[in-house]
Parts: sequence; C-alpha cells; structure tokens
Amino acid sequence: MSPTQAPRESFTRSARKAQIVASAIDVIAEVGFAQASIRKIADRVGIAMSAVLYHFGTKDNLVDAIVEHMYRTMLSQVAPAVDAEHTATGKLHAYIRSSISYFGTHRTALKALASLGATYVPTDGRRFDELGLSPDIAEQLAVLDPASILVAGQRDGEFGTFPVGSTAIALRGAVNGVVDRVLREPGYDATQYAQDVIDMFGRIVGGSR
Repeated sequence: MSPTQAPRESFTRSARKAQIVASAIDVIAEVGFAQASIRKIADRVGIAMSAVLYHFGTKDNLVDAIVEHMYRTMLSQVAPAVDAEHTATGKLHAYIRSSISYFGTHRTALKALASLGATYVPTDGRRFDELGLSPDIAEQLAVLDPASILVAGQRDGEFGTFPVGSTAIALRGAVNGVVDRVLREPGYDATQYAQDVIDMFGRIVGGSR
C-alpha cells in the first residue's frame, strides 16, 4: 500500500456501518430527525449506542454518511442508464426517466432526506448541499449534470439553440419537483410524469437549429 492510500475497512465493519446507515434512514423517515436519537437508531440495529459512536464518532458524521449513501444509491441507478446511451437525446431521456424512477422507488430515503433538509444544521458550517460530497461522488455528479448533456447535444448539432444554463436549471427543477408529490401520495406512479417532462424538454432542445 502506498503512503497516500488509506487502509481499506474490513468487510465486517463496512457491513455494520451500512446497516447503521440504513436503520438511521428508516428511523428518521418514521419519527423525523429531531426525534431520531442515537439510542433509537442503535435499538433499531440491535446494538449499543457506543457501537454507533464507535463507527461514526458523532451524529454529524452519521448524517454525512446518510447523505453520501443516498447519493451513491441514486448514482448507481442513474449513471449506468445515462452511460448506456450514445446520443444526447438518449442520455437526456435516460437522465429524466432514471432520476424520476429513483424518486418513485426510494420514498423512505426521500422522506428522511426531507426531514434532514428541514431540521438539520451542520455544526461545521457547511451548507446542507455540501454534505456527503466525497471527491468521487462530486466528480460523478458533475458528469451527470444535465448541462453537460445539453452542451454536447448543441455541439454535435443534435439540439437546437436555447440557453443551456437556464434550461439546465429548469430541467433539474422539473425532475426534482416530483419529490413532493411522491412523498404526499405513496401510491403515485411517476412514470407518466417522466414522459411528460421528456416531451416538454424535447420541444425545448429540439427548437430552431
């Protein structure tokens, strides 16, 4: 191992940390972050409070791990879908469908994230949107930024003329906008919504060339 490489965690420790994170998400979704004590999370896992603190040190570190886990699960669904496409149009459609599909199938995680976003304030001064951003996650998120898909489509002549920055903001807003509906209506099927977003933005990016 080179001097710059951090030692890998054992499989057992990684598995235990993942179990704690998953249980923390469930508890936060059920009772809200303010009521989700380390004790309640430890009880859900079936371990002592000291074991949670051994793995994460503080509740702040646990929250950071929760947000990172959510990023990783989202990326594991969205990134392969986008990478599998070979045109800007295909990548745009995959980005929209897979992102909205993720929201529809991860309601518990979204409910926990909504509670964190509403009540949790990082003690180290970071903004909430800076949590969980390890260098590799930040890099993957940058690659999946819809602005890069829009720029590539214009560069290759596949898309027409439109303001990339504003369109990317509107697209992210449209994709993320379904989260509230998903949380309010447990049976809501976002499949048609995803198709509607594809159709709307298809008209925008396919404008005058």
